[in-house]
Amino acid sequence: MTYSRWDVVSVEFPFVEGTDSKRRPAVIVSADKLHAEHGTYWVVMVTTAKAGHKLSDIPVSDRKRAGLPEDCVIRVSRITTLSDSRIDRKLGGLSTKDRNAITALLRRYAP
Repeated sequence: MTYSRWDVVSVEFPFVEGTDSKRRPAVIVSADKLHAEHGTYWVVMVTTAKAGHKLSDIPVSDRKRAGLPEDCVIRVSRITTLSDSRIDRKLGGLSTKDRNAITALLRRYAP
């Protein structure tokens, strides 16, 4: 299956240490061209942030549209590259407000 930018998907998201992963939601932030040319996606983490919020966390403004069962934040500081085999399914999509907030942070961290 092919996914698109701004899809919220269920993935095996790797831990920073690189030793394990956890099934969680993520947002595809790469252009569709990346998948077409390389077969991969850039995704950012979605979390409930029960262990604490980060300065740049973006609250999901419409969790039902995103397909999330509870309030979550988008953590742009946690980005990874995944292939189709690491994506389980599409959960939903993001509001324009959330898309714009992610785009602004990506430009801030990768100008």
